[in-house]
Amino acid sequence: MKRPPLEAPRLVLGVASLALPVRATRDRQLEIANRFEESESLAVALVKGVAAGAEAVLAPPTQDVHDALAELPKPLPILARVPHLWPADDLLWEPALFFDPGEDNGANGWDAKRAGAAAMNLLPMGLAGDLASRVLPRIEREALQFNAKALRGIIVSSVVTDLALAANQPKFIDRLVRFARQRRWLVGVETRNLGHLLARLDAWGVAPDMVFGPVNPRGVGMMPDSQSVLTAMASSQVKVIATELRAGGMVALHEGAEWARRHGAWGVCAELVDMDDVPKELKGLLVRPAA
Repeated sequence: MKRPPLEAPRLVLGVASLALPVRATRDRQLEIANRFEESESLAVALVKGVAAGAEAVLAPPTQDVHDALAELPKPLPILARVPHLWPADDLLWEPALFFDPGEDNGANGWDAKRAGAAAMNLLPMGLAGDLASRVLPRIEREALQFNAKALRGIIVSSVVTDLALAANQPKFIDRLVRFARQRRWLVGVETRNLGHLLARLDAWGVAPDMVFGPVNPRGVGMMPDSQSVLTAMASSQVKVIATELRAGGMVALHEGAEWARRHGAWGVCAELVDMDDVPKELKGLLVRPAA
């Protein structure tokens, strides 16, 4: 039987806030981390979230997430946020996306393999290899850590998307889309430069199934500015999944979601860090059929 085509979700439950920095107070982040410290607690929240109406879970391939999913008797619909780059990677000398140096076997931690890889990073991208060739194998490896029956698609993290945007690499988006479609996955990208990216995608003539980016009433994270983002959303055919709905805690979740939809967002992504009662608050974000 032919598998029906997948469609970009209208409501997504995000759990990246358990592993990555978010716009929330330190106390709030610690509270959420403590609440979901046990895998059983996270598993229950995910099940209740999907039962409440979330069409997919946006999840990085972290051990906490895998442990929680392993607790469940049935797979949940997953959008894998890949590649997963820990914040500590930014502190390393070697770009984390470029190579995996393995063990430091040299007397001073700088053997031939490590030195050679570092030298490759000094070459122009055209000589050292294009971005897609470097990133897609890692994306596939991390995505396949999830249950094949659960995996609905991949969402490329903003670190990679915005690098491709800054380097003006339409080939990366084109190869990413073909890569995902060959595997019958939805394909999306996350960005911290939503206005710029939507305009560039139109100019490039390529588009993923969806773009995740900040959209909220206060304009927090909307780059280059809120009006430019709203203008780009109005003119673009790309489906936008709004993130940063609470604008760092300045607005209520339902208010941010309603505002984003009213201004053209296809769907919304609510993060765990933004919710106290996951199923109740997700139900409040469901799109109600017109009377």
